[in-house]
Amino acid sequence: MTTAIIYPKPNQRQIYEEYSAKIYRYFRYRVKNVWDVEDLTTTVFVKVYSKLDQYDGRHPFGAWIFRIAHNALIDHMRKKKECPVDQETFSTLAATDKLPEECVLTQETTEGLWQKVHALTTDQRNVISLRYLADLRMNEIAEILGKTEASVKILHFRGIKKLQKMMEAKA
Repeated sequence: MTTAIIYPKPNQRQIYEEYSAKIYRYFRYRVKNVWDVEDLTTTVFVKVYSKLDQYDGRHPFGAWIFRIAHNALIDHMRKKKECPVDQETFSTLAATDKLPEECVLTQETTEGLWQKVHALTTDQRNVISLRYLADLRMNEIAEILGKTEASVKILHFRGIKKLQKMMEAKA
């Protein structure tokens, strides 16, 4: 007999402190207009707080909140018919404490990498984005995308291998 893991329900302050920056980055990468990003982020937290009593603890809380964010993004894209953010906008999101020379090298590498990410399949792009931009675990990504953890790991592995080959070809 297996026992189910019951995940604790965090309070509203904990939720906002832990997930606000992650949710914002998740949207910022995908939506051009910063006001829409802020609206979407707010919308997610309004939905989360209003449906907090529906969270049953059977799945990690991060997966639950990112499922709400993912659905909000899909609804937004359907309404706006908007294209993802251009590379210039995305590359300016990362903050560093490096020397200017290191920043330029890192920015060039990052820009090149994220340009290559757009060449991946939609599923691979989603997995890579959720893993590295939202800093989610594989089981959380699986929950968000409605896939098995094994298929998410395969998508991640294949996406990373494809990126490595593309980056090696560039060098």
